[in-house]
Amino acid sequence: MAKLKRLIIENYRSIGENTVMIDFPEKKPVILIGENNAGKSNVIRALELMFGEFHPKFKKLDDFDHFGRSTENEIIIKAEVQGLVNTVGYQNYHCSGFEFSKVRGRETEFHAIQSEDGCKNQYVKNELREELLCIVVNSEQNLNYQLSYTSKFTMLSKVTKAFHDKLVESEERVNKLKGLFENIKETFLEVKEFDNFNSNMSEIAGQMLSNMTHALKFDFSAYDPSNYFKTLKVHPVEEGHARAYEELGTGQQQILALSFAHAYAKSFLGQGLIFVIDEPEAHLHPLAQKWLAKKMFQMAQDGLQIVITSHSPFFINLEFLDGINLVRKKEQTETISKNAHTLAEYCKETGAVKANEGTIIPFYSGNSTPDILNGFFANKVVLVEGPTEEFALPILLESVGLDTLLKGIAIISVNGKGNLSKWWRFFTCYQIPTFVCFDNDATNDGNGNKRKDALKAIGIKEEELGNLISTDNWNVNDNFCVFGADYEVTMRNSFSDYTTFETEERERLSTSKPILAREVAKRIVDIERKAEDIGWQWFEKLAETINAL
Repeated sequence: MAKLKRLIIENYRSIGENTVMIDFPEKKPVILIGENNAGKSNVIRALELMFGEFHPKFKKLDDFDHFGRSTENEIIIKAEVQGLVNTVGYQNYHCSGFEFSKVRGRETEFHAIQSEDGCKNQYVKNELREELLCIVVNSEQNLNYQLSYTSKFTMLSKVTKAFHDKLVESEERVNKLKGLFENIKETFLEVKEFDNFNSNMSEIAGQMLSNMTHALKFDFSAYDPSNYFKTLKVHPVEEGHARAYEELGTGQQQILALSFAHAYAKSFLGQGLIFVIDEPEAHLHPLAQKWLAKKMFQMAQDGLQIVITSHSPFFINLEFLDGINLVRKKEQTETISKNAHTLAEYCKETGAVKANEGTIIPFYSGNSTPDILNGFFANKVVLVEGPTEEFALPILLESVGLDTLLKGIAIISVNGKGNLSKWWRFFTCYQIPTFVCFDNDATNDGNGNKRKDALKAIGIKEEELGNLISTDNWNVNDNFCVFGADYEVTMRNSFSDYTTFETEERERLSTSKPILAREVAKRIVDIERKAEDIGWQWFEKLAETINAL
């Protein structure tokens, strides 16, 4: 079965001379994540240009398709493939990939690379490209198109062609169908009005077009048996009744399109298909997102090549780490991807000496949650011990001028001091600026090793650790913050009204520490600041430090 192994893009749209390379691991989805306008859609467009409906050599490009809108920048797109054999015409060679290049003023070049000798064959027939077809389903309602015969590149057209190929393998079956269609034709002619119309149309057309070789008539003889398959229609059914596609929500349409593609991949494993679904979460509620993500991962394991662009943590599964691509843009689009080896090596370099590539993926996938994975979508990450700080810090930081939501800063609870270093290593491995906050409450960390591990990962020297894990006061540093001996105690000492508000909220709500911390924070920021409230000075410093990270 034809498979895409790697896509390489240069000077295309937001992708510049820093080449973007996307690997397609075996039986794993390719996931493109990142903020809006980072360039995820441009990766999809490059993929569609190579394997979509139109032959790349005849695809008209605009000025903005060239990086920086400079037509002197040569667009280069390469695709490495496997399992693709060219048996068209007189040629017969294994194809290892395709290369596309375009500079304004020069003819577009598109070549197939011969596996045997690496030669570039410039005569690339559509029949070869169609062995590995890319189908894109986005958040718009295009299921009706994909399940139609609008072109031979729709999913339904591909399926009926596959049916036809299997049908004509048996001459007996073909002749049987021809006989059945002749019977159908005789039945139609029993309708007098139809017979009269058919005769009149043929007679008139024969008179008017007597000098032409073609006339008009109704043909039910089906000399090409695939005509039968092209009468097949796919329609959604609800409670036994056929429905129109327009009656479906967009989320339902995406799920049905994915189901169709999955059935195709499982039924015709010899046919290559790259199925791209753009933001599948766009029209689904969270539980439906979780369900769909689970199904998509299963489909990838069944052999369907799936590419997903997403802003939802539900579509990130660290078990498939080497298919995850973080897409971001500064001057140009770039991607960051990791695998078990590179992640394990980074963890060892930052103090996790026992890390190894055999256990690193189960270790992280088993401890990840959607809340933690939200860090993939952040400009910066602030790791905190638990929900108390997660609930309260955004309120207090905003009051001193740092709106974490506006700045794209994720404050993430990692459920304990022991997990701070773990997730600091993970996010910084993906080059996401990461800040760590904790207090010196020694519960479950009597010897301080968990705090030391976090500080050593950040790069704090051994001789400085003792003072940092024993301080009972604030300590705001470039990459971390210590909230004294205990977060609540430090807040009570830093704000004169904190204890009063805490007591009142506990009586009013009779609730947990995180909720209390959030409600007290709301009240603290609503009152006039007092000179003795030294907490504001520390939060101003904390906000400044995080902002500069």
